[in-house]
Amino acid sequence: MMDTFRPPAPLKFSIVNVKEKWRKWRQELENYLLATEKDERADKIKIAILLNLLGSEGLEIFNTFKFEPPESRKNYSEVLKKFEEYCSPRQNVVYERYKFFSCVQQEGQAIECYVTQLKTLASTCEFEEQENGLMCDRIVLGIRDSGLKERLLRESGLGLEKAIEIVRAAETSREQLRSMKEETAATVNSVKRNRRQNQPKQSSQDYECKKCGRKHKPRECPAYGKVCTKCNKKNHFAVKCFQNSKNIHEMKVPENELEIYIDSVTEKVQENELNSDSMNKNVEIVSETWYKSVTLNVNDKYFEVDFKLDTGAEVNILPLYVLNIVKVKPKLSETNLSLTAYGNFKLKPEGTIIINCSTSKLKNIPLQFYVVNVKSKPILGLTGSLELKLIERIDAIECSKISKNELIKQYKDVFTGTGEFPDEPYHITLKDNAIPVIHPPRRVPQALQPKLKETLDKLEKEKIVSKVNKPTDWVQSLVIVEKPNGNLRLCLDPRDLNKVIKREHYQIPSADDIISRLEGKKIFSVVDLKDCFWHVPLDEVSSEICTFNTPFGRYKFNKMPFGIASAPEFFQKRNQKLFGDIEGVEIYFDDIIVAGNDEASHDAIMSKVLERARSVNIKFNPDKLQYRVSEVKYVGQIISKSGIKPDPDHIKAIVEMPTPKSKTEVRRLLGMINFLSKFIPNVSKVTAPLREIIHENVEFNWGKEQEMSFENIKELLTKTPILKVFSANDEIVIQCDSSKDGLGSCLMQKGQPVSFVSRSLTKSEKNYAQIEKELSAIVFSFEKYHNFVYGRKVIVQSDHRPLMAIVKKPMHKISSRMQRMVLKLLKYDFEINYVPGTQMFLADTLSRAFPVNETANDDPEMLNIVHAISKHLPMSEKRIMQFKRETELDPELQIVVKYIQEGWPQSCKKVDNSVKLYYKVKNDLYINEGLLFMNKKLIVPYSLRRDMLQLIHEAHFGIEKCKRRAREIMYWPGMNSDIENEVSQCGICEKFKKANSKEPLKPHTVPFRPFEKIGVDIMDFGNVSYLIVMDYYSKWMEIIELANKCADEVITKLKSIFSRFGVPNTVISDNIPFNSYIYKKFANDWDFNYAFISPHYSPSNGMVERAVGIAKGIMRKAKEDRKDYFVGLMEYRNTPISGLNLSPA
Repeated sequence: MMDTFRPPAPLKFSIVNVKEKWRKWRQELENYLLATEKDERADKIKIAILLNLLGSEGLEIFNTFKFEPPESRKNYSEVLKKFEEYCSPRQNVVYERYKFFSCVQQEGQAIECYVTQLKTLASTCEFEEQENGLMCDRIVLGIRDSGLKERLLRESGLGLEKAIEIVRAAETSREQLRSMKEETAATVNSVKRNRRQNQPKQSSQDYECKKCGRKHKPRECPAYGKVCTKCNKKNHFAVKCFQNSKNIHEMKVPENELEIYIDSVTEKVQENELNSDSMNKNVEIVSETWYKSVTLNVNDKYFEVDFKLDTGAEVNILPLYVLNIVKVKPKLSETNLSLTAYGNFKLKPEGTIIINCSTSKLKNIPLQFYVVNVKSKPILGLTGSLELKLIERIDAIECSKISKNELIKQYKDVFTGTGEFPDEPYHITLKDNAIPVIHPPRRVPQALQPKLKETLDKLEKEKIVSKVNKPTDWVQSLVIVEKPNGNLRLCLDPRDLNKVIKREHYQIPSADDIISRLEGKKIFSVVDLKDCFWHVPLDEVSSEICTFNTPFGRYKFNKMPFGIASAPEFFQKRNQKLFGDIEGVEIYFDDIIVAGNDEASHDAIMSKVLERARSVNIKFNPDKLQYRVSEVKYVGQIISKSGIKPDPDHIKAIVEMPTPKSKTEVRRLLGMINFLSKFIPNVSKVTAPLREIIHENVEFNWGKEQEMSFENIKELLTKTPILKVFSANDEIVIQCDSSKDGLGSCLMQKGQPVSFVSRSLTKSEKNYAQIEKELSAIVFSFEKYHNFVYGRKVIVQSDHRPLMAIVKKPMHKISSRMQRMVLKLLKYDFEINYVPGTQMFLADTLSRAFPVNETANDDPEMLNIVHAISKHLPMSEKRIMQFKRETELDPELQIVVKYIQEGWPQSCKKVDNSVKLYYKVKNDLYINEGLLFMNKKLIVPYSLRRDMLQLIHEAHFGIEKCKRRAREIMYWPGMNSDIENEVSQCGICEKFKKANSKEPLKPHTVPFRPFEKIGVDIMDFGNVSYLIVMDYYSKWMEIIELANKCADEVITKLKSIFSRFGVPNTVISDNIPFNSYIYKKFANDWDFNYAFISPHYSPSNGMVERAVGIAKGIMRKAKEDRKDYFVGLMEYRNTPISGLNLSPA
């Protein structure tokens, strides 16, 4: 019968938490020995049973134990002790305590489970006598119920047992209350914010009122409706007037910590600021309740609902049974709010929904409802009742002129945080012939990777992006923008995606339409959506389309990324739906203008807009707020009660154009006039005084007649018929240009100018490469003309042909500075056309004749790029200073610097002979903090080229490897031939030069990812054995010294490598020692395939044999050169592989 007892199964020592598994296994063993009456047998028999039951893995571990004294290996207790030590690695007490103190109760976790979890964690923390006290503290701090936490803090002499007893009782009563509530038809009487933490909960008991100073029941205050004799405000007596209290102060409620009770709502609010004024709005509220019928439209199904109007409620409640009765199943949005009804009944909303509501007065007003699963009356709160005009404010508006800052403070929740459009997530519709594009991973500088991971984690926590773990058809490239404060902004490069997006056709209002509807208005405000793209949630399909790759895996945008082509029409449609019904409001994409006949009507409209934004979670940008002004800048015009006038910024370039100082400048001005001559009456007469002074035989003399003619021309250019009024229906053309000192641009329609802009270049911009200056002119133009061009097709005319290719290049193939500029242009729809400079009259003149007082500040983001370039150079600060000094002393490079700053000659023949070799790359040359660059490559001064050649050849690689290494980081004319001479004349390389190689074997198939397939071999060099590992994909090589050639030693080193890079799919090796039993077992345990080469024929493992040759070459040359071979290994890893232009690193 004893044989029928089941022995414990063999223990797997490679599993996680082997300590706990060993403890349970040993308990099973002891029970088995006891049941089979073998517990009293001799130690050697019990040891044999133990090893037999442990299995082969346990036996191998036993053979590694060292017993002192040796005879103790026959002692059963000593053997158990050895296995106990093996399975119980030393604990890191600090880390175990960290886990204990970080443990908090999870959502839905029972208190018993939480206490058990704490006890388990405490068992490894070595708290000893302090364990109970610390357990008690952790329970108080870790439970989720803040009310219960407060109660525990009030308990004196609180111990562990008492704390557990209290939380158990609270959990039991909560379950009982929930059960009672499910059986009872709970009624939600009102919903309102408990705006002050010290406000007592309502009850049926008398309490001391802060309005009258007496004791009475709730809602029976005698001061209600009475006027205070001290401040002349309503609803309190003078004895309790707020002006008497010195305790009324502004309360800052931390983000995500504001609790709102119900009669209230528990809500997460972002940095909401509450103060005494906001708690006492000057509103007359009718005390009795009444009902009104409202027509709801859900999924195009109309039905009437009788709502209870409750002016004390700030949210609208719709019971779920109402939707069930009419048999509609709308999609609900998730919410973090919980409702507490009168009597402290807790309600968890099923979700929220935006429903179009209609009454006899108004149609299709969108309101947000909280859907609850209780049999209560539907409730319309204060905001909803006002929106539907079912109630009115009796005390109207007390026209207290609050300032812009006070408005932002009063509606701080509207001006902070990130908003989100209600309704359905946005779906990106693609054209039928769309072909998915997968961009290969791009390398991110090592210095940026920690910041990138931190930013990704932050965005993932905010649910703006999320990790992708499944295959997707689309994978875009990520563009990283480093801000001046060091933070990163992550953008998608959507140019391939934009080509196949099917844009929605929605009527965009013209400026004329908007302006005509604002006629007669006198007071204006303009609000702009904050982070408007992140207001737009994407559906699952669209989110996967916006997948991008990073060094840490693929992520996808859950919100609309910047630059999506279909965004303009979507913003217009969605904002029109949310705010278009409010009288006195006009919408242009994400800009909303509020206009009133007087301050009172303006303030009423503004209040509606802000309350609507608050109810639907829309956020505005406080920095772009234009508030309560008589003249406002909107849709590219200046709007006032007098009508419209051109934006002064659009004609400033002409009005403040400096007087010409030479014949060349006069000829340039006349060229611009001739270009517009068909719009100028009597153009010959107007320009005659200027033409008189440009003849070859006439001395340049600027007199009174010329000055009058010049002023007359400027006046003509800034008025009709020359200056055209912008039309939304006409084609838009932007002509822009850059000179060595300034930028100029003109927006035209039908050949007529609509706007002129120009400015000087900053000191840092004058050091830009010419192509960067030209691209800056385009960016400058679009920023100035944003209100004209956003959402419309634009033709850009430029005299710099390379720009046409640059804006189409992948982001990673252009400089960091140009990446930043292209990013700013992604949201615009434009096409660049080349126009010869001889025909660019307007832009050319403006770029050279900018207003003398028109200065520009450096863009902080561009300045940061300037510093980032130097910061990420792979050189020490000392070496960088040496390069700056030698660049200043190099006569050739100083000529190049002068050409960059003042402009290159039109013809190569006119270039100084010493720098003609730089002419063919002139568009890629730029200056950065005293250093000269060609693209991203540092130009080496002549005096340092010898040092650089020695550094390039330091590892004694061949000609091609040295060239590839050098091309990544530096440049000078003739660099390739200099490297060839350096390598061919190297004595060490000549000494170890290889003989002619044999015909190569058929290569292995190339794997799809790094470390998918590796080759391994053992190399002997200088009486020392080394393990050589080569990755077939990236050509990454490891050289690891071995103590011996035994399989155990090799396996230990391979485990170390696998723990860093991951376990490969396939390992290719020769036979000895890789064909041993222990190696095969290692392959099976670590789950990888192994393949052996043909015996005695090493070339069949050519990849590793090549790696062995490279390793020996590195070590021989390092020994000859008396240097550390690790320097050579590092250079090998950093040198691009032939045909890939990428290094193993």
